[in-house]
Amino acid sequence: MKNFNLMSKVKPVQIAILFMFGLTAIASCSKDDATPDAPKVTAPTTTTDVQVENSVDVNFTADVPGGYASATVSANGGSATISSQPTVGDKTGTIVVSFTASSTAGAGSIIVAVTDKNDKIDDATASINITEEPVKPTKDIYASADGIGTVTWSKDTVYVLRGFIFVNDGQTLTIEAGTVIKGQPGQGAGASALIIARGGKINAVGTESEPIIMTGLADDLNGSVPDDAVQTWGGLIILGKATTNNIAEGGEKQIEGIPVDETRGLYGGTDDNDNSGTLKYISVRHGGSVIGADNEINGISLGAVGSATTIDHVEVFSNFDDGIEFFGGDPKLTNIVISYAGDDGLDQDEGFHGTVQNALVWKKASTNQSSDPRGAELDGGVGSNEPEKPFATAKMANITLYGEGENSGLSASNKQTFYMRDGWAGSFYNSIFYGFDGPIDMERRTDKINSEDGKSASCYDQWLSVADGGYGNLKIENNLIYTNGVTTNDATGFANVFQLSDETDAGKELAVEQYLMTYNKIVDPSFGTGSSKFTPSATDVTSDLATGLSTIGLEDKGYKGAVDPSGTPFFANWSYTWTVINE
Repeated sequence: MKNFNLMSKVKPVQIAILFMFGLTAIASCSKDDATPDAPKVTAPTTTTDVQVENSVDVNFTADVPGGYASATVSANGGSATISSQPTVGDKTGTIVVSFTASSTAGAGSIIVAVTDKNDKIDDATASINITEEPVKPTKDIYASADGIGTVTWSKDTVYVLRGFIFVNDGQTLTIEAGTVIKGQPGQGAGASALIIARGGKINAVGTESEPIIMTGLADDLNGSVPDDAVQTWGGLIILGKATTNNIAEGGEKQIEGIPVDETRGLYGGTDDNDNSGTLKYISVRHGGSVIGADNEINGISLGAVGSATTIDHVEVFSNFDDGIEFFGGDPKLTNIVISYAGDDGLDQDEGFHGTVQNALVWKKASTNQSSDPRGAELDGGVGSNEPEKPFATAKMANITLYGEGENSGLSASNKQTFYMRDGWAGSFYNSIFYGFDGPIDMERRTDKINSEDGKSASCYDQWLSVADGGYGNLKIENNLIYTNGVTTNDATGFANVFQLSDETDAGKELAVEQYLMTYNKIVDPSFGTGSSKFTPSATDVTSDLATGLSTIGLEDKGYKGAVDPSGTPFFANWSYTWTVINE
């Protein structure tokens, strides 16, 4: 019998074909036998709020190519059980977890792990915020030409501003103590703000234990936004019928931060006793949306607000532009705290002639947003209105301008402790100026002539006595100064702490320096730390005080600066500033 070798009869080309066929068959078998991808579990992208000892359902989604088999759940800050899940073998589905919070407020979490039919596992974690207070429902407030009407906003609801929300002429918005108001984020036409138009009123009366908070939508009031976050919404704007020195505009003007075609943005009139309502124990946080070039919303803008308006115990915290800006008017402000303003702390314009007492401005260089941040920017008027009456004769006492950090890269003319210009004619008494790395600056001009008497009306001329040809309005007396790196209470110290801008006559600058040295001291106020950060302890704080302030609408407090050295700071317990310095 012959030995028959089959392979010897197969041609090389045939061998190659058989080999390729075999590889294809093997690959096909391998593909058919491949294990599906592991599951993918997705948790909610936002934190879920729940009150202590209450329950909430949290939904997780699962994509399970290998078929759903089972799920497990674990929790921190409470207990959790799975109340609903996909059917075994499902490729997608939702796992509903019922979470019951513990009795302690704070951060919690839920972890869900899903196993497929091939024993592959994936997990995801959901964040939980456990609160002492009930989780409040939200109510969206939309912009309307009709305004919001005469309404009351309750502390049981969180109000979300969806655009420029106006309280129109004749309407009154009442806000209960403890109410939280949040503005949507956005710039330009997409920004949000609460605006009290001329003739409208706001009665927002919080308490120390239940302040009214206005902030951005992203702020959960539990650390969800950094302390220095700005532009998360717009701000608060109040417009009245009081006088300004906008003579060229007929006493009426459009407020900055509002689109120019919005007629409800007008302010100004003839009634210095105008009443726009009451603000008490209010905290305005993280604002400053930009409407256009050089047109930002301040924390609080006061346009021609009248003296019958009450503004007391009010905070602006972390705003992109100014803390509070005054546009004329005659409001009386007490117990004000401004922290982390991106531009100026207090900004006065257009003939502001009201009063401010017990006001703390905390300026941190690290939170500046502008190229010329100042403790206070004090302007008398704008353009041709600068030298005209009514002059900007604001009276201020017990002000603390507290600078912290170095404004590196800025010239002395862009980082002043405070800057007096454009005919400002106001006064500082019993105040403390501390820590800034720029001087006190006063402008002198000769091209701003008052149309009534033909006299120059620059800040220098507002300070100059009547006998010497000036007006004798501007006063800086009985204050402690410890700024611009100056520590010596002598002529050299005052020469270094003060500058007279736009003036080449050294004699005029020297005259102002000698005045400042006569009526003020360069002394370290000896501030504390922590909760005493803004509380001074130097003996000079309670000596050499300006008195008789009642004749100009202020009180004799018995101390210098915004904080009573022997008492509790006025911003304790209710302001966010108090929280920050106690952390």
